[in-house]
This record gives sequence, structure tokens and C-alpha cells, in this order.
Amino acid sequence: MFWCEEFYQNKTIKMEVKEDVLKPGQRIRPPGSEHIVSVLLEKLYGLKVTKITELNAYDDRNFYIICENLHKNPHIDSVSEDGYVLKIVNSLDSRKSHVVDAQNEMLIFLNERHITCPLPVKNVNGEYYSFETLSAQNSEESYAVRLLVYRPGALLHRVPITSDLLRNVGRFTGKLDNILKGFSHSAYDDHTTLWMLTSVPKLRQFTHAVNDAFRRDLVHQVIEAFEKDVLRVISELEQGVIHGDLNEQNIVMSPNGMDITAVIDFGDSHRTCLIFELAIALCYMMLQAGDMEMGKYVIDGYQDFRKLTELEKKILKVTVCARMCQSLVMGAYSYLHDPQNDYLLITQKSGWALLKNLWPVSQEEVLRKWGLAN
Repeated sequence: MFWCEEFYQNKTIKMEVKEDVLKPGQRIRPPGSEHIVSVLLEKLYGLKVTKITELNAYDDRNFYIICENLHKNPHIDSVSEDGYVLKIVNSLDSRKSHVVDAQNEMLIFLNERHITCPLPVKNVNGEYYSFETLSAQNSEESYAVRLLVYRPGALLHRVPITSDLLRNVGRFTGKLDNILKGFSHSAYDDHTTLWMLTSVPKLRQFTHAVNDAFRRDLVHQVIEAFEKDVLRVISELEQGVIHGDLNEQNIVMSPNGMDITAVIDFGDSHRTCLIFELAIALCYMMLQAGDMEMGKYVIDGYQDFRKLTELEKKILKVTVCARMCQSLVMGAYSYLHDPQNDYLLITQKSGWALLKNLWPVSQEEVLRKWGLAN
């Protein structure tokens, strides 16, 4: 996607729509440049930028920012030495201000309970976000703009994968879900996005982006099985609010590469089946390990905090495969429209190989390899 003649102006109208799932061909990623970020930060937050680095993202624009120590914001006690992340939310999610509210409240809730994650910063008007109109190519769109305290450390994808590390990821996942049992927000009651596992059937609209017939057929097999084996039993599964995207890019590690010090990017948080949180983490950790059997350690750690029911064990394989399909299909589709964003291809490198290896394995064999056989 190419943007030019970028500028901004203040926008205070909050827009709410029910039609909030990405449609084929829809362009939702905001424009972004160092100039836009600098102007927004000074105007909205009373901060002056000394360094800007754009971070990886699918549909949003995220910028890591270091600021001068002086500021003109009555709601900031001191400027964070670790810096901030300025997030310009994509146009689709920006229409759901109640969900932005929910995400901010969740971050505050978790920080208060000793889960280190980005902390929302109030702007000069005392609000945790505002709506700004960004313009490019003779069109204008309103985007929610947020500022979050940056959490430093190496992301998980940069550290060696070991059984102990994967067990720690599982333990953290279970602990996080247990803590979030105490959090609720009405915005999550009917919040829907394409990245939720309950939206897996909608992947059919995007599989044209996969140019290999065998791979497309494999995805359709998984979708059909997910509809039959998982969606029909959702009412029987324990529900709660989840992070929704515990992948190798969203987990921050300690210098020794073993301990989890923070979790970031709550843009996919929502209320759903708790087993989906484990399935998502399991999917990405196996991709990092390049080995289906390493998933056992993630599950072991998770069950230290939350034991799986027999039904959850039964649907875990197909749910993990469904998440792989989401990541592979949407990565391929998004890359068609944003070919300069190499981040979109991360899962493609090993994802198809793992999916092709995992899907044909029998349910009994998978449960045995994951330590879940009776």
C-alpha cells in the first residue's frame, strides 16, 4: 500500500458500527510517517520525539518512540526512559471505541495484578485515546490514536527454544487466563473480528490468496472439521476473556532468555473459549520449535494452572490447525495488498510444512505426543 501527501487534523467524532469483520478487498491500514508521528505526539501528548522506529504489525501502525525528558502533559509525572509505543489503530477497529476502552481497562487491570504489559498514557486532555483524521491519496479516514509505555526486552522469537522455555510459556498462558477470569467488559459481549477462531469459516473468502491448490484444499479440510468438531460444542466449553494472540512477537523475555517479563499487543483480546488461548499459543510455539512434539511442554506448563477437560483435549488438534490456517491464509492475503510488509510472511516460512505434517496424524497419536492420552 502506497501513501502520499500525508497530513492530519483533529477528529473527535466516535464511530460505532456493527459490520466489523474485514471484507475481501477492504483496505484498513493507516498511513504512517515520522512526520505524522512527531506532530501527533507533540499535539496530543505534549511530548517531543528524539527517535522513531516503526514496529511490525498486520493492520495497525505501531511506532517505538524515545522522547525528550521535558513534557507539556499534566497527566504525565515523568517521561518514560524506556520510551513509548504510539499506536494508530486500523480504520476498522477504530470504529469500535468501546473495544478500545476495554483494551485500555484490561491493560490497567493486568498491570495492577503484576502482569507487566503496555500501560496506557493519558493525552493532554486526560483521555486514553483520541480520534484523528489522517489523509492520503485524496481520501480521509478517522483512526484511534493511543500511547502506551514501552516494555523493553528481547522478543521470544530471538531466543533459543528449549523445553523449559516452552513450559514457561504454557505456565504464563494459564496464569494469564486465570487472572483474566476476574476481568469483564461489556464491549467483549458481541465483539467480532476475522482473527477470532470463531471466524474461521470466513477464511473461505480469502483462500484465493493461496496460489497452491493442495494448500487451499488442506485449508478447506481444516475449516470443515473445525465447523463440525468445535463450533458445534462451543456452548459446552468454559468461556472467558483472553489475550487472543500469544505468539513469538508478543512475548517479551528476560536477558537469560528463559523467563517471561512482559506480554504485549492486546489488539486481539476478546471473550471466547479459554481453550482457544492455549491453542493459539501452542500453534506459534510449535512453529518456533519446528517440531509438533515440542507442544507437549506448552501443555504441561498450562495445566499447572488450568487442567484441560476431556472435551478440550479432543478439540485441541483441530483448533491448533485452524489457527495455523488463519495465520497462513491471512498472511498471504494481506501480503497481496501490502507487498512491502515482510512481517506478513513470517508464518509462511514454516507454517505450511507444520500444518501438512500435523493434519494427517491421528487424534490418538497427537494426544499421545502431547502427553494427553488417557
